[in-house]
Amino acid sequence: MCKAIKKLFILAAAVLISVSGMNSAYAQQASDAVVGARPAPKIVVPLTSFNFGQVYKGEVINHIFVIRNEGSADLQIKDFVAGCGCSVTNADKVIAPGKEGKAELEVNTVSQAGEIYKTATLRTNDPERPNVVLALAANVLTSSDGGPVKGVALRAGKHIGPVFLGPDVRAGFNVAVGEKGKTEFTITAEQAPVKILRVEGGGKYFTARVETLNEGTSYKLIVELLPVGAAGSFGEQLRVITDSAALPYFPVTVYAIVQPKRQ
Repeated sequence: MCKAIKKLFILAAAVLISVSGMNSAYAQQASDAVVGARPAPKIVVPLTSFNFGQVYKGEVINHIFVIRNEGSADLQIKDFVAGCGCSVTNADKVIAPGKEGKAELEVNTVSQAGEIYKTATLRTNDPERPNVVLALAANVLTSSDGGPVKGVALRAGKHIGPVFLGPDVRAGFNVAVGEKGKTEFTITAEQAPVKILRVEGGGKYFTARVETLNEGTSYKLIVELLPVGAAGSFGEQLRVITDSAALPYFPVTVYAIVQPKRQ
């Protein structure tokens, strides 16, 4: 009888241990589920590199990389570190869930020659992808002595992905109160056709329109100052929309310094 009771105690103890183990496993799974459900950012960069092909020594190459946050918490760009001193970087610091931002990488090829591949690293708070490497590639054409190509006059402006924007990414003018002002940008696509679809922004101080010179290859962006009744400094950033997957848009900045009316 005692042996039978002893066996029952042993069996009961085994059942309790088993149930306890199961409860512990379930508790761990529940804890893991809670952790997994915590809001977290998710960085998505559709294009992480761009090849400019052949460029002349001394030209500036720049690309705007689109960054999307497909997570459920703010995406923080903690740092954007270039791999060499010849590169310039700029990136949005915080991108909200469901929104997109940008990171710009730029290289002045004045000190470069031949095939180049320049990188920069985005450091983020995405637990799954804390580091994202972006890159620019090009074949920098030089003369036989490694200097600028003789007989080639460099254009004013810079390469931005698949287009060349001139004379710069920003332009402005000085006028007196009541006077009209106008500035122009040229946009050319040299690797493959890029259509300029429209220009967004402006309207407060400036009006802008796109003039097609050659569909898919050359355009003119014309910006005019709206009537201003007082002296001061005025500026706006415009957003040029394209049909290029590599460069959906790029910004240009316009400004005007309006002086008191001349006597």
